[in-house]
Amino acid sequence: MTGLAYPGTIERSDTVSYDRDKGLPEIFRAHVQKNPSATALVFGSVSLTYRELDELSDKVAVTLEERGVSRGDVVGLLLPRSLETIVCMLAALKAGAAYLPLDPAYPAEHLDYVIRECAPKVIFAEAASIQKLALIPGLPSKVFDARAVIAEASASPTVRPAARPAGDDVAYVMFTSGSTGRPKGVVVAHRGIANLVQEQDFNPLASKDVVLHAMTISFDASTLEIWSALLNGCKLVGMPDLNFSISRLCDLVEEHGVTFHVSTPGLFNLLADFGRDRVPSLRHVLFGGDVASVAHSLRFLQSHPNCRLTNAYGPTEATVLVTGYNIPADFKGTEMPIGKAIGNTQILILDDHLHEVPVGEEGQIALAGEGLGLGYFNRPELTRERFVMVETRNGPVRCYLTGDLGTMDADGTVHFHGRRDRQVKVNGKRIELDEIETALRNDTRLSEAAVVCQVMGPELKQMVAFLCPREDLRGRDQELTRDVMATLRGRLPAFMIPNSAIVIDQMPMTRAGKIDRSKLLAPVVEAAPSAIEIAADTGGEAMLTRLWRDALGNKPVDLDTNFFDLGGTSLQLMQIHARMEAELGRQVPVVQLFKHSTIRELSRFLEGKHDNSGRDAAAALRAEQQRNNMARFRRNTK
Repeated sequence: MTGLAYPGTIERSDTVSYDRDKGLPEIFRAHVQKNPSATALVFGSVSLTYRELDELSDKVAVTLEERGVSRGDVVGLLLPRSLETIVCMLAALKAGAAYLPLDPAYPAEHLDYVIRECAPKVIFAEAASIQKLALIPGLPSKVFDARAVIAEASASPTVRPAARPAGDDVAYVMFTSGSTGRPKGVVVAHRGIANLVQEQDFNPLASKDVVLHAMTISFDASTLEIWSALLNGCKLVGMPDLNFSISRLCDLVEEHGVTFHVSTPGLFNLLADFGRDRVPSLRHVLFGGDVASVAHSLRFLQSHPNCRLTNAYGPTEATVLVTGYNIPADFKGTEMPIGKAIGNTQILILDDHLHEVPVGEEGQIALAGEGLGLGYFNRPELTRERFVMVETRNGPVRCYLTGDLGTMDADGTVHFHGRRDRQVKVNGKRIELDEIETALRNDTRLSEAAVVCQVMGPELKQMVAFLCPREDLRGRDQELTRDVMATLRGRLPAFMIPNSAIVIDQMPMTRAGKIDRSKLLAPVVEAAPSAIEIAADTGGEAMLTRLWRDALGNKPVDLDTNFFDLGGTSLQLMQIHARMEAELGRQVPVVQLFKHSTIRELSRFLEGKHDNSGRDAAAALRAEQQRNNMARFRRNTK
């Protein structure tokens, strides 16, 4: 790796106790020795104790060493949320390597780029993902079926791996959206994770705590879930990967007595709206990644008075989060602060010359401290641009420049005021609109393209693509939109796909000759229903039509159009599912919304009507549609 040398020790901002020199496996083993029979992992009906997890991950780590993996290498994890994933993750670290989270729902082109960028020596995958990797020519990595490797290793003698990773070694490389059209890999050290989860006042944990694991490993919030549990001797309970709903989440929390849950604001809002009136075991819920809803927060606290609720803030470059605000039940403001710095972390508000501004004055938020990443994988220029030395009142400090704007109160409380650039957060995910535009401009059918993010309501943001076709393709708007968006889905992860696309003849321009995005506005949708919607009967179709319109921002819907083809996201589908269950007064497996992906089909299913005509001929098509819907749902949700 180039350009990743860490410049030295950063002065701590307070006295949180942890050993920065220890690697994560050493900290984990301390809990194995302390309480070896305690449950470490639970996924469905399968569980592992701390001793079993330690021994099994040791065996897999030895197999990695036998396959040539050594300190400083990268091990890819192209795996869903599962027990096997945690075993392979821990094994990679024990072998001295860094793990590279890869989501199985990523399109092959995106996987190809990330894998070639990092050149992992080994990739753990499941059977379906191995087939996808087979489509990538000249793959630079050895690919192994994770379950097969674990099964083989479990039968071998227990032997400790030779590697002994230290605190400053690389733990993982996490890719985020990039403004230049290239995703960028953030390099995070063991000490950053250890500092995040050990003895922090914002999240005090004890071995009796139970942590819910509901995020995909390619989303950095999963770092907080997984290592909060394993580095504090807690139990980690995994959410089934393809059965994600609010009712299922609540069932899991109650069944296992979950005490700590990490969420995105959008998912938390659904929990506040449609979760159980009271879940006694929950003692701490933390959310972050987008603007918090005051109304939902207060509603949740009213029904869960003994639960701590934290609004957190932090980028991947600073190991998940750097501030936390514990929301009081009597909060009176209209905008939620993002809180004070966590332990061993320093927050600075800087002007354009990188000088600290006075208390209360707006500036760029800069971060320093133990959680700071080492830089960007093989991107020394970008590392030097974003990770800089800043002269402060107390001397020079290495900082990450976030690009976020904010102010700081006299007591250190920070308020977030938005972005300096075109980075947006949608459903808790960080997206560079320029990366989407670059992908669209590479489509030879277009002469120009632009993407904007529009706020459709208090809880609804939508990305809209504006497409200028080549002159010879004008007048074929519907066909062009369909083909361009299909190509885009093969290039970018699902969460980066615009909700809708509009064809225009030319872009509005500023006097300086740049695209004037302020004039790119999607047409306002009238609330009146369409003729097709009026044709909906007064039963299930009418109810589902209303729910779909509410979720999609009052957008007209067609009874026979797939929800995702209307620009729907997984979070909006979860909203529909939760509201549908509330209105029906019964639980419906969320998988049925993928099997019956149009209003007409779902309504017939809910009413017990089954049309057997043409059943065999349509079965393959429905199965393929369900698989596509599931893939789009998984990547968008967490």
